[in-house]
Amino acid sequence: MTDTAQLLFLAEPVVRRYDCEIVQLTFVREKPGWVLRLLVEKSGSDPFVSSGIDHEICSGISREFGELLEVGEVIDKHFVLEVSSPGIERPLTCLDDFRRFLSRRVKLKTRDAIDGKNKFTGTIQEVRHEVVFLKTDAGKKTVVEINYDLITRANLVFDIRMLEKRSGER
Repeated sequence: MTDTAQLLFLAEPVVRRYDCEIVQLTFVREKPGWVLRLLVEKSGSDPFVSSGIDHEICSGISREFGELLEVGEVIDKHFVLEVSSPGIERPLTCLDDFRRFLSRRVKLKTRDAIDGKNKFTGTIQEVRHEVVFLKTDAGKKTVVEINYDLITRANLVFDIRMLEKRSGER
């Protein structure tokens, strides 16, 4: 099995040369075979406006990172390297992402049930220490406290109202 930490170590300097940050790196087996997927965005970009990533940046990172992987013989199996923007519904992959996207709508899944549920959609109200406070879309509009280490998956949710609000601020 290929070490994700080693892949991140190799990818980070390449991605930084393009003034970008790694959002997520995964190495998974899919139907056609192994896929090394690298999601990148410009530092501080807003996915509702633009990730700041274009084809030229993706191909440059892909070329340089691919050469590193090939020369170092880091991966011992055939794989496809994909470099792309995380998209408008980007994954939240660290606690800082939750802080960065305060007041944004998210969909998340937890490892263990909280109040009988493990899937939530709502707005990030606050992040305190390692706890995410999520105002849910559930009937009562309640705030759920979720320990970060219980979150197994989280993504921003596209909300047209957020775009309208942002365009009204300009």
